[in-house]
Amino acid sequence: MEYTVGEIGLKIKSTPSVAKVISIIRKYRYVSMAEIKAAIESGEYVVTCSCISHSGVKMIRKCYDELTKNGSEVEIYERDELISRDLISNLIASHRQTDREVEAAVDAEVAAEGEEE
Repeated sequence: MEYTVGEIGLKIKSTPSVAKVISIIRKYRYVSMAEIKAAIESGEYVVTCSCISHSGVKMIRKCYDELTKNGSEVEIYERDELISRDLISNLIASHRQTDREVEAAVDAEVAAEGEEE
C-alpha cells in the first residue's frame, strides 16, 4: 500500500497469526487477502488514513487496538515517523475540540444573524 504525506499508517512488525491479522485488516480495508499478506511480509503499511480525517484516525486506533490485543506487534507512523498510540488519542481529542469550536462559532453566527432581522 502506498503511503502519502499527511497520512497515518500501521505496519505489522510481528504476529503470531498472519491469518488473524488478515481477518482483522479486512474489517477496515476492502482488499484481497493476498494484498494484505504481501504488505505484512514486505513491511508495508496495511492500513492508512488521512491525519485530518476524524473517522479515519479513530479507525486507525481501533484497528491498532484490535491487532495488538491479538498479539501482533504493530507500529504507527505519521509522515514516516514512528508515533505512539497516545499521539493518536491526542489527535482524536484535538479533532473533537475543533468540532466543538466550529459548532460554537456557527451557532454564534446564526444567533447574530437572527438578532439582525
